[in-house]
Amino acid sequence: MTATTPTSTVRDCAQAIAAAIARHGGDGEKLGASIKASLRDLVAMPNLLELGIPREGNNVAFSQYLYFDGELSIIIFEVPNGKTIPPHDHGIWETLSVYRGRIRHVVYQRVDDQTVPGAAELRVADDRELEPGDFAIVCPPADIHSFTALSDGTYGITVVSMKRDWATVFGML
Repeated sequence: MTATTPTSTVRDCAQAIAAAIARHGGDGEKLGASIKASLRDLVAMPNLLELGIPREGNNVAFSQYLYFDGELSIIIFEVPNGKTIPPHDHGIWETLSVYRGRIRHVVYQRVDDQTVPGAAELRVADDRELEPGDFAIVCPPADIHSFTALSDGTYGITVVSMKRDWATVFGML
């Protein structure tokens, strides 16, 4: 991606991700690689925290939309050092990358029979530390995740498709 302004870099990134979804929707490995490549220029921007519009975050104080078009959103948010965002499921696929700092990111797969409302038995599917530029995809069947900031000044970037066709997008089912 070549960009001349911060807003064109964000727009170029979003357009590249949308194109990657269209091109590699059935191949999670290629799609993940394309999304990571698309985010590379965005993560490299030193002034990313100055862009976007405020968004009310569930577990964080600072959260801003960098891009939103009704089908795709790119959000930047801060996680205070040591704060753990508990296991949760968005119901749609999501990517998480680190803009600044470090995050311990855990992805879970639900292994119970789902008969008890408000309770779940989870098995860890992926547990790793992410640093700037690192990337994780959260999608069924391992679509529950939690994360903890491991340093001050930790900011994450998420890409979320509002389409509920994760199975098609990631070639599952």
